[in-house]
Formats: sequence, C-alpha cells, structure tokens
Amino acid sequence: MLQVLLSSVRVGICGAAALTTALMFGACTNFRAPTAEAPAASPSASTTIGAAKVNWAQALSFSGDVRGTMFQVIVGDPATHSECTGRNSSYGGAWASTLYGTVGKDVYGVLVTVRPYVGPGSYRVPAVSVQVSRPDGSAIWQTSAGDSATFVVGSDEESGTLQATLTDLNTNTTKLRLSGRWSCVT
Repeated sequence: MLQVLLSSVRVGICGAAALTTALMFGACTNFRAPTAEAPAASPSASTTIGAAKVNWAQALSFSGDVRGTMFQVIVGDPATHSECTGRNSSYGGAWASTLYGTVGKDVYGVLVTVRPYVGPGSYRVPAVSVQVSRPDGSAIWQTSAGDSATFVVGSDEESGTLQATLTDLNTNTTKLRLSGRWSCVT
C-alpha cells in the first residue's frame, strides 16, 4: 500500500512539474516584453525661444567698421533666423537673443547674452556679452577685455536698449560701436 501511495505521489509530483514546465514555456513563447512608452516631450529650444514670425522693429545704429542702422529683422530665411529667450529667460538664469537684419546692403547678426540673468534691468560687462557678425562668419566683432557694453531689458522682457563697443576679432582692434533700441517677441 505504501508503494502504491509513493508511486501515486511520484506521478503527482511529476505531473505537477510537467504542468509547471508546460505553463512556463507556453507563457514564455507568448510573452511580449512591455513596450516602453515614449516620455512626454519636454519643451525644446524652439518652443521656449521666440522665433521671428513678425518683423521685430529695431533701431540699432552701427558706427566704425560698419555704418548704418538696423531697423528690423529678416523674416523667413532659415540661414538668418532671429530668436530670443525674452520672458522665458528668468527660468534658466540666462538671457539670449540673435537678431539678423540689414545694415545698408549687408546682413549682420547681433548676438547678446546675459548671464546671470535675474530679470528686467541694466546689465554690463562681464555679465553681458555682445557679438556682431556676418552670417558667413567673414567678419566678427565682440566685447573683449576693455570693451564696454550696457544692455537694458525693459519690464516686458522683449525690448530695451543696447550700447556696446566691440573689438574686431580678426585685427584685435576696437572698431565697431552699437547704440539704440532692440525688440523681440517670445
């Protein structure tokens, strides 16, 4: 009787093992790894930086190596895409704008950065950096040691004034001055 009982226990254990094995392999063959959902898109630079869609009015006077006034930014040309961080600047602690426009018959870009940025107000070197360049990089002027620059951000954080003396990076001489009003839209 004991042998019958032990043999039926063996059959039961073997049957249970076989059933477990079959379920495992069956489950594994039909198993699909869960698909990872893509994380929600975080704001990209293009959504947090205002891009020129309308003609931003400027009144930036150039003197020295470049003479004339930039009255507005160029719209619709991807190679000369103007943008600014404007009202979004206080979140990142930095303010930046790139304004491309014509001065006389030539196109120039005016790049201004402020770090640290703490909100509307007046900023001077070394917190502010100003660069003027041709889109092809053939001429570049920038605030360097001894150059002065004052960048004022208005309460709307989309307009203000700029006064800067820049050094020609090719010749290391100070030969470009900027003065006037700027604007952007964020």
